[in-house]
Amino acid sequence: MVVSQPAGLISVLLDRAARIDERDDAAMDLEAYSGEHVVKALVDVASSPVEDDLVVVSAAESLGRVLARDGGCLEDLLASLRPDAKRIAEEVLLSSRQVE
Repeated sequence: MVVSQPAGLISVLLDRAARIDERDDAAMDLEAYSGEHVVKALVDVASSPVEDDLVVVSAAESLGRVLARDGGCLEDLLASLRPDAKRIAEEVLLSSRQVE
């Protein structure tokens, strides 16, 4: 499947009919991109109470990396995440700050 980036990755990530491994890969690959639409898609997944845990973890990790790189409204975004996703995103942010 060939799709444009990052729109194609977002489409796969948000497609609940897609295979979990495809959605997980899309979540991980989105960390390489910037933009409000990328952040929104990752937040949507990482805040969903019915989302697959594997996809949530990858979305939270990618969100943490995007926010660490690009900045943004951290408190508001993090507050909207599931508790497990919030913890993961905060850990990624913290570890990226220690590297700087």
